[in-house]
This record gives sequence, structure tokens and C-alpha cells, in this order.
Amino acid sequence: MKNARDLEDHEHDLTLSLRCGSPKRTTHSSSPSLPQINISLMELQMPYPNYLVPSSNHNINPLFESCSNHNSTNPSLASSSNHNIDPLLVVSPSSAPGAAAPTPVLTRRSRRASSQRRRRSQGKSETIPAPFPWATDRRATVHNRKYLLENNVLVITGRVQCRRCEQEFEMTLDLEEKVNELRKFIQKESRSMHDRAPAAWVNPVTPKCVHCGRENCIKPILVYTKKRSINWLFLLLGQMLGFCTLNQLRYFCKHTNNHRTGAKDRLLYCAYMTLSKQLVPEWFD
Repeated sequence: MKNARDLEDHEHDLTLSLRCGSPKRTTHSSSPSLPQINISLMELQMPYPNYLVPSSNHNINPLFESCSNHNSTNPSLASSSNHNIDPLLVVSPSSAPGAAAPTPVLTRRSRRASSQRRRRSQGKSETIPAPFPWATDRRATVHNRKYLLENNVLVITGRVQCRRCEQEFEMTLDLEEKVNELRKFIQKESRSMHDRAPAAWVNPVTPKCVHCGRENCIKPILVYTKKRSINWLFLLLGQMLGFCTLNQLRYFCKHTNNHRTGAKDRLLYCAYMTLSKQLVPEWFD
């Protein structure tokens, strides 16, 4: 009975020793033990930041300066750092703490457009040598009928070209006859114009060619003509202003103080009315 109790106590002690570990056994690691390192708290503190220390050179970022001081111990690193400076790390003296904000300096650039406008306005004058006896010394301006009759200017001439045979010749227009035709046409079409040139002015019908005899085939020579030398009175009396280009009509409206933007039929109407008023001002009284 006693032996059975001793055996039971022995198994109970063995179970406890397996669970809690034997206090008498000690384990030794096969790996070598690491030396003990004693680092004080003061040694782990970060060094005093360099950007709080006043520096005589304010053109270099202090963070970059600390790196350059570290690289100065190594010649290979110092030589490479001097040539590879990041421009973003370089700051101006005004960015230093406590520095006053710089005053912006405005530099005025030369305006090419303004100088061109001055040269353009100074280069062209309103007075020019009269290109024709029935034209004045003002651009896009003709004499009135009374002046022409007093100076015995009864015939208006102009250069034309046939579109069929391509022959150039001089065309003659009777002043009084063409003025009467123009007056009748304006009286007939005035109510239907509405500040726009009618179809007869936009697509003019011209007389026949004196060389080939074909109808509606001549046109005034305007291709190589300078704008200041356009025969405005000849185009008015022959009702051939529709052969003018849009730029030529704008030139006329510009120098007669008329609005020069819009469709061609509006500019053409303005040219006919302005020239008619110059030639026969009593029509518009």
C-alpha cells in the first residue's frame, strides 16, 4: 500500500516538473554570446540642427552645408558634390529666417506692336499726288461734277481688259450721260437696297469688247494697281465697283471714315453711296 502511494507521488512530481520546468536544470546556448553595449541617452540624442546656427554664407542651404561638411572628409565625395549642386537646395538671402521680403522689380519690355503702329501711322499720309485729273489729292476722293464741268473735264477714261481675247484697251465714258444713268438707277432701287448693294452692282454687266465684239466680257484692270491709284470715278460711272476686291473696298471705307467690316455687298453699297455724294452732293441734301 505504501509503495503504491509513493509511486503515485513520484508521477505527480514528474508531471509538475514537466509543466513548470526543473529549477535545477540550466540551458546553455550553442551560439556565442553578444557583447553588452551600453549606450547612454545623451549619445542617442540628435545633433543640434545646423539651420539654427547662424552662418556667414547665406547662399547655401544649411542642410546641404552639413552634407558638404561631411563629404569634405572624403575627397572623392567632396569633388563630386561641388559639381552636382541641386539648384533647388540653393536659397537666396531673402529666404533666410528674419530677412525682409524683397521688393519686386518690374522690367518693361520693348513693345514691337506699338512701334509698328507708330511707324504705320507716321508712314502714310492722307494727301497724295492726284492720280487723275478728276481725282483730288486725298485718298479715295474725287471732285464734284460742278468742278469737273468748270474745268472742262467731260470724259472719264480707264483701262480695261477683255476676258475672252485678253486684249487691253482704254474705255471712254461720257460724264453727263453716266451721271444720269446712275441717278435713275439709284432712284429705282433705293427702296429695295436696305444698305446692301443690289445684284446689278455685285455682278456688273459690262459692254462688249471693241476687239472681239463679245458682250459682257471686259473688266477693269485692278490686279497690279496700287490702292491709292484706283480710278474710283471711272468705276462709279461704269457701275463696275463690283470688280473690286474686299481689301480694296476696305481701303476705300477706311480713308472715307466709313465702317469697313461686314459683307462685300454692304461695303459695296457704302462705296457707291459715298462716291455719289462726292460727285453729286446735291442729291443728298
